[in-house]
Formats: sequence, structure tokens, C-alpha cells
Amino acid sequence: MAIIDLAHNSFRPYNNAKTILLILQKNRQQQDDIIMGVAEQIGHDHNGKEIFRYNNETHEFTDEIWDDTKIIREELKSPANPSNKNVFIIKSTDIKESVYVPRYYWNRRIEELRHEADSRGLEFVQLKDLIGEKVIADYPGHGSPPGEYKGRGTIPYVRVADIVNWAIYKNPTALIPERIYHKIKGKNSIDLREKDVLFVRRGSYRIGSVALVSRFDTEVLLTREIHVFRVLNERNSYGLDAFYLLYLFSHDLTQRQLPNKVLLDTTLPNIARRWEELYLPVAKDIAERDKIKQQIGEAFIQKWEGQQKIMELAKEFGNLTT
Repeated sequence: MAIIDLAHNSFRPYNNAKTILLILQKNRQQQDDIIMGVAEQIGHDHNGKEIFRYNNETHEFTDEIWDDTKIIREELKSPANPSNKNVFIIKSTDIKESVYVPRYYWNRRIEELRHEADSRGLEFVQLKDLIGEKVIADYPGHGSPPGEYKGRGTIPYVRVADIVNWAIYKNPTALIPERIYHKIKGKNSIDLREKDVLFVRRGSYRIGSVALVSRFDTEVLLTREIHVFRVLNERNSYGLDAFYLLYLFSHDLTQRQLPNKVLLDTTLPNIARRWEELYLPVAKDIAERDKIKQQIGEAFIQKWEGQQKIMELAKEFGNLTT
């Protein structure tokens, strides 16, 4: 009959479980309409301390405790009201792949973001359309090596925690032998190229984090929790290149869509292939796109030139670990 998506803080600090309130009626077949509600907060944070609503315009906290269950209780009296904020109705035939998590269907949030994008001179372009038009392509990560080989070779094994500040951190304790690299990677896995974009798709906290592959990073082993995106055609109507794609993934309007798409897979958050449904906020102004691409591109080129010099110095003065 109804499904209420409870806030993650609901039972914290005593229990970290993410929960959903499921309301059933015995001896009745699934009705056409399913009432859904989403509570982002329930009045306290993960430590049990009161949490207050934040005013995005004044950038100050209000004196109202942020408890969406109060709104939900009122809106459940008229769940079909189009002006509802947190309660809505979904047709049972619109359920996708047996996913019954309400926030996944909370289109009001997406529409609010779309309206905000338009007011900022941006248009939403969905990732799956970019793939369908062959502007970009996507590839899975490679896999994980046996733990006993970590720290015993020269090939970096890149995990979720190694995607930091748009770059790959090569942890010296996770270097693996070249033989193991080729064995895990196999013949059918992707060979990384310069300017590939890495995207964290599964993990406790880092989903949505991205990094740009440099020419120094093409021979690394990626955990399967990292997905790869590659721009196939830079002469496209969106002005999309690798630098701009990296920027769009990191944009606040993209990041704010993630809570609707990230679900718990057993105990670990996972966006699966629901990243296809993300909308990238592309600037309508061509000059603005070019400005962003140029400035980000120049910053990376300078960084890579500096990295090359550091590598040469490390080799000259004794093959140092940097």
C-alpha cells in the first residue's frame, strides 16, 4: 500500500541500518497505485544531535528542526496532491527491475534541479543519450588481485580511496607484479588511455568521485568499483571533451542527483548502472563551454608537465619513491 523511505539517521547512533517502512495489506493483490514518501532527515544527525533546516538563500540555519516525517504524515492524507513535497504515487507498472526504494522515483527532486539548471543557463543532458549517440563510451573496471601480491610489484592497483582531487593516487603498498596485472586484467578488459575519466560507482562514501587518466596512469589495475568513461567524438553538439566531462560529473547539479540513484547493495552503497540516468548540466552558451574546457585543460597540462619533471628528478637522484 505504501513505502516510506526513512532517513539514514533514523536509528543512529544506536544502529547504522538504512531502513524503509513497508505497509502491506493481507489477502489483497498489488494495487495499481503505490503511495511513496521520502524522508531526507528525521530530526537528528548520526550522533543523535538535533539537526535544523538550512536556508540556501541566506546560508544560515533556521530554528526549525529538520524532520520530514512531520510533512509526510500530513501529505499522506492526500497522497495524490501534485503540490506535495515528500509524498507521491507511483503506478505499480512503473516499478523498474524490482526496485521499490521511493527516493529512486522521487522525480520532484530531479525537476527542481532541472529548473535550477535552466535558471543558471544550463541544459540537462542524460548520460545514456550521450552513449546512445556514441559521443562517449563506458567500460567496467578490471578486478582485484589476491591480497598477498599487494606491495610486491611495480603496477599500481587503484581502489576507490585512490580517486582523489581529480587524480589517481598510486599507493606504494598496493603495487602488484606485472604478471598478476595481466592475469587479472585479461585480454578483454579495457586498455586505459590518456584522458579517460574514472568514476566511482560503488563504495561507502566516494560514489560519484572522478579522476582524469594521465599518460602516466594508463598501466594500472582498476578495482571493479571504478567505471571508465571515454569521449569518442569531441566534435559533438554538446562541446564535450574529456576536460568538460570531468567538470560535468563534478558539478553540484550532478552530485545532488546521486542520493536518488545510489541504493544499498547488501551493506554497501552502489549506483550500479543507474548512473545512465544522471543528467549532466551542459552550458547553453558555447563560449562558456570553451572557457571551462580551456582553463581545466591548461591546468592539467601544467600539472602533467610538472609531474614529468618530478619523475625525472626522482630517477636522476636515485629512483626515489614519490
